[in-house]
Amino acid sequence: MTATSRALAGVAWRQIALCAALLLLAALIAPNTVGAQDKGTLNPQPLPPLAHPDDPKTPAKELFGRKDTPAPLQSRTIGFYSKGCLAGAKALPINGRTWQVMRLSRNRNWGHPKLVAFLERLADQAPKTGWRGLLVGDMSQPRGGPMITGHASHQVGLDADIWLTPMPNREFTRLEREEKLATMVVRDDREDVDPHRCTRLLRR
Repeated sequence: MTATSRALAGVAWRQIALCAALLLLAALIAPNTVGAQDKGTLNPQPLPPLAHPDDPKTPAKELFGRKDTPAPLQSRTIGFYSKGCLAGAKALPINGRTWQVMRLSRNRNWGHPKLVAFLERLADQAPKTGWRGLLVGDMSQPRGGPMITGHASHQVGLDADIWLTPMPNREFTRLEREEKLATMVVRDDREDVDPHRCTRLLRR
């Protein structure tokens, strides 16, 4: 086998591996995909106060969804990804040299400090792959917990949606961050990866 053949074979295997990873990712996120693709707003309105916030029947999502600051405690994840909360959360800055946060109106760019540090390191690796940087979608709410809309997970500050869209060579406007849609690689029925979309992504 020539050096060129080995190189082409290596590229082919990397593409296969990436498609396999995307298939697994699609299976994991399919129930939440529609929420992640919803557009945001330039004028987010605060939720109205709850009439009986201490009522045990009040859904937890209504309480956590109304907290816009982190709990001033030592950083700690509590519970499980789909049933828990977060203390001492840290916000991922909305702009970095190699990342931009999307859907700012949701206030979901919070996470455990170790997640934030990991995302910053991950984004710094993007230029080595040919991307200028990463677009980051939903992480967690300021205190984690269940969300009123969207994800069932993302409750303990250890989840992050990384868009399969390369960061452009400019800063997105606020409107673009609220209305641009993420690149989709799954079929419309959410049952499998769309090979045509996956191939276009790999060719970028």
